[in-house]
Amino acid sequence: MTQSAQADADAQEIEEIVVNAYRTAESVGAATKTQAALIDTPQSVSVITRDELDARGVQNLNEATRYVAGVLPESSGMDNRIDDMYIRGFDAGGFASNVMLDGLRMPSDSSSSWNHASINTWNMQQVEVVKGPSSVLYGQLAPGGMVNQVSKTPVAGQAQVLQLTADANGKYQIAGDVGGGPADSQVQGRLVAFFKDGGTQLDHVDHQQWLVAPSVEFKANDGNTRLTLLGLYQEDSGGSTFQFLPYQGSVIHAKNGYIDNQTFLGEPNWNVYDRTVWSAGYQFEHRFTDALTLSQNGRVMHVDSLYRATVVYGVRGQTVTNPNTLRDGRILPRRAVQGQGDSDGYTIDTRLAGKFSTGAFEHAVLAGVDWQQTDWTFLRKQAVVSQTAIQIDVYDPVYTNYDFAPTLVNQVGTNETDRQTGVYLQDQIKSGKWRLTLGGRYDWANLNALNTLTNVRVKTKNEAFSGRAGLLYAFDNGLSPYVSYSQSFQPTPGTARDGGAFKAITADQWETGLKYEPQAIDGMITLSAYELHQDNVLTADPLNSATEAYQVQTGQVRIRGLELEGRVTPLEGLSLIGAGTLFDSKVTRDTTNQGHDMIRVPDWMGSFWADYTFDRGPAHGLSVAGGVRYVDSTYGDLANTLAINAYQLFDAAVRYDLGQVGGAHAVLALNGSNLADKRYVATCSALTSCYYGTGRTLTASLKLSW
Repeated sequence: MTQSAQADADAQEIEEIVVNAYRTAESVGAATKTQAALIDTPQSVSVITRDELDARGVQNLNEATRYVAGVLPESSGMDNRIDDMYIRGFDAGGFASNVMLDGLRMPSDSSSSWNHASINTWNMQQVEVVKGPSSVLYGQLAPGGMVNQVSKTPVAGQAQVLQLTADANGKYQIAGDVGGGPADSQVQGRLVAFFKDGGTQLDHVDHQQWLVAPSVEFKANDGNTRLTLLGLYQEDSGGSTFQFLPYQGSVIHAKNGYIDNQTFLGEPNWNVYDRTVWSAGYQFEHRFTDALTLSQNGRVMHVDSLYRATVVYGVRGQTVTNPNTLRDGRILPRRAVQGQGDSDGYTIDTRLAGKFSTGAFEHAVLAGVDWQQTDWTFLRKQAVVSQTAIQIDVYDPVYTNYDFAPTLVNQVGTNETDRQTGVYLQDQIKSGKWRLTLGGRYDWANLNALNTLTNVRVKTKNEAFSGRAGLLYAFDNGLSPYVSYSQSFQPTPGTARDGGAFKAITADQWETGLKYEPQAIDGMITLSAYELHQDNVLTADPLNSATEAYQVQTGQVRIRGLELEGRVTPLEGLSLIGAGTLFDSKVTRDTTNQGHDMIRVPDWMGSFWADYTFDRGPAHGLSVAGGVRYVDSTYGDLANTLAINAYQLFDAAVRYDLGQVGGAHAVLALNGSNLADKRYVATCSALTSCYYGTGRTLTASLKLSW
């Protein structure tokens, strides 16, 4: 089923909703590339619907995943350049190229490139978080999981929406969502638009973004043939909120206390993140019969960016036991960098879905082939200037306004083409109350990288088979226990000491769980336990001399987890979201860090959100909501020397339904996150590379619909 067809079906169910703040999703496309019922999917999957995104005042993908078990959002701190989160202990954000848009991978630049796409969530109908290895349907992916963003597409009879927003940082925004038409129309259109401009949490850093996303759907053959065309254009301009902080003064107390989470440690005249993203794609579906459907999705996406920043240099040679990264307890040496990049991603996915029976078994078979290619370039430069000439006082910054442009020299240059072709087969088998999912895929992945500074070319070829099997039993009382096994792989660039190429990094996971869909109330609760192993991990070559940095592929990591997550509406008007996660991570094989904990993996984390709408009495039309999020302490390095403190954050929201205002329905809302303005460190990767999380955000909005 296409996204448009599913949206039509969802629209027909609207009359069943009375005053629920938002409704739990019943189906998901990313887990099986079909609109499978969540309760029948033998895997842990979370879906954040549009209603929930609106109620929580979500502004980006990191915020969308705040109340999902197993997910550590904003894993590298506050950063308006990228969506970056960890899922089940592994990087699953933009730098890991694990973020999908409508089931298709966005351009897959290297994690060392600063050129990545990040799409504003106003254009999203829902966000799907698939946990665990998912290479069986998508090819190369990190093993912790993936995030799929589902774009808004035309829906018959949709509301027309205009939203005005302002926040306490001085940012204002206007957003629109119009389209739709009669249900029997053969052509439906939709236009999503967004503009924001103003300040950010950091002093002296402004940011502007605008987006326009048109889509049109054509139907023929009594709705058996559908073609949806999707376009998107987004521009970001202004400054970056990403900055390095010293361990001393952020994680631990420095001579003069802690650095304020609003302090900007860069240079106002050398802080730029300008990005352009555009894409053109389509979703095609033709239903030959009720039992046979052909689908194809395709897209081309372009991303280009310019990044300039003045960041910490730090005092070298220090250790955690003597972390004097600030001179005289307050002076921070700095360096300046510039990065330019562009990428073009092409991807197409063709699927044939068939339904048939063999005796007592009902089959839903999916056979497909997908292909993707990313051509990307990246040039990093560094300013040749004395670190002390541009040093800064972290407690009382005075900016130098240094002109770095004439001093820039090339540092890293890459011109690369990444290709992947995969064929896959999946069978979802139903017999009585049993649900069995079997799948297999074979991939061919090629990386062709040219170092444009040395003219050295490196080619890497990997082939891999990925499988999945899941078994679930659906009891009549809404309980569905399941067990599953899944695999993933990732190509590994680089060469070994002998000049040979590395094998693909592989992973496998066993998961068992229990899903519960209550009979009397709307919602779903999932309890899952898993053990995940990643093999062929690169680790330092034990033969290295003091000047060598070769790697060998003998590393292994293991993570075990227990997750409890629920989205339920136990009473009319009351919506609850709860998520709890226990982790046990270990580096099980490594030349230097064996037995240590994995980075950015807390022992436990949890969150809870409650939203209540009054439907009678003097408070009729009022909605109040509150939430709490907790993340336990973590390590920022595999040596487990960079300890990061635990943190607890509070969120809240208030909405008031004004009813009809003129010819429109109006809702006023006030959303706040990290209400106490908790200064916390998301992680550190070195003594001079720590990153603050987002501070207090207060947003007021007026939403008009008609």
